[in-house]
Amino acid sequence: MVQARYAAHEAACREKLSRGERLRVAFLVCDASMFSAEPVFAKMKDDPRFDCFIAVVPRVTRGEAFLRETYAKALDTLRPRYGDAVRALYDPDTRKCADLRGRADVVFTSIVYEDQSLPQVTTSAMSAYALVVAISYGYSGLFKNNVRSTIFLPNIVLSWRFVLSNRDTLEEWTSHNPLLARNAIVCGYAKMDRYENARKAAEGQRAETKRVLICPHHSIERDTEGLRLSSFLAFADFFIRLPELYPNVKFVFRPHPLLFPRLRTAKWWGEERTAEYERKMESYPNVEFQRGGDYFRTFAESDALIHDCGSFLAEYFYTGRPQCYLLADEGTAGREFLPFGLKLLDATYRASSEKDISDFMDKVVLGGDDPLAARRDELARTSVCIHYPNAAARVVDAVVSGIEGKGNG
Repeated sequence: MVQARYAAHEAACREKLSRGERLRVAFLVCDASMFSAEPVFAKMKDDPRFDCFIAVVPRVTRGEAFLRETYAKALDTLRPRYGDAVRALYDPDTRKCADLRGRADVVFTSIVYEDQSLPQVTTSAMSAYALVVAISYGYSGLFKNNVRSTIFLPNIVLSWRFVLSNRDTLEEWTSHNPLLARNAIVCGYAKMDRYENARKAAEGQRAETKRVLICPHHSIERDTEGLRLSSFLAFADFFIRLPELYPNVKFVFRPHPLLFPRLRTAKWWGEERTAEYERKMESYPNVEFQRGGDYFRTFAESDALIHDCGSFLAEYFYTGRPQCYLLADEGTAGREFLPFGLKLLDATYRASSEKDISDFMDKVVLGGDDPLAARRDELARTSVCIHYPNAAARVVDAVVSGIEGKGNG
């Protein structure tokens, strides 16, 4: 049934284009940090074939206070960049949300989980009146958890097109869910197109002082079925000592936005201990504590990354610089990572102890001994940074090709 809807929408879009009319394209956002299609929006808004706007909707997964905070932050972040092209669909006071019926011919969405936002903006609902393009908010295809859950989600399976970052992921995911073969397309990771401007801006600006990013993940729930990447509890005390151990290094401490809210709960550290940790980290003159926001310039100005995050493992390959991935135990890699993720780990320094981190700092960051550099560069060129920095243009071409009846693009 959804395929019949899409066939009708394709025909309607072809007719509009043939008459010289513009297609109305909505970019659905519930969290500014998850707006991975932003480079696609930037590309389309300057194309005379499209009338583009950003439709901001609430993120409903973590209560009323979180909803209001993230909704306001999304509007406050995007309006200075795009002005009237940013439209609020939700009223937090009345709790009413307008849908996009009659306003959009094509909708881009990174909302993959149906409980992330409201029923009006699920792929199933929007497919009634628009071509829905799903584009992951992170670099996909690294983890077994994706195979267990994500690739079977209705918001992905029912999309008109599902944008993937590389061919390894396409082959892995379609082997587990053959239905994706009809809508999945490989265009590269459009989100990182924005890194190119940050890279150029940082050229010649990097200081002699080494700049190292520390980016812990939020997944400290070791007994859940979701991603179990976090090693923060094992290394938290060492992180707080690193600025003293390396006073001539500039550290940027950038936890996942959900880590400290989770730590503040009674199950973990609670308010007082969490606040004390934050105060201590911020007290160092050689530490910059980042709480969200754009990280492309941060990447571009850095010399190395220490972390246990998901997408950052792939995204840092765009910098060409070394990273150290933290593994809470020896079984984490085999338990959590798909073959493509393991391929990335093979070109990445790993640490499962404080000594491993110190060795990375002493030998690689400060000593300049980087034996994985060639392997890292080759993997970035052949498998990770596909079509960079023109992945967004590939997405636009794929959408137009699909409307014109030329297959998946």
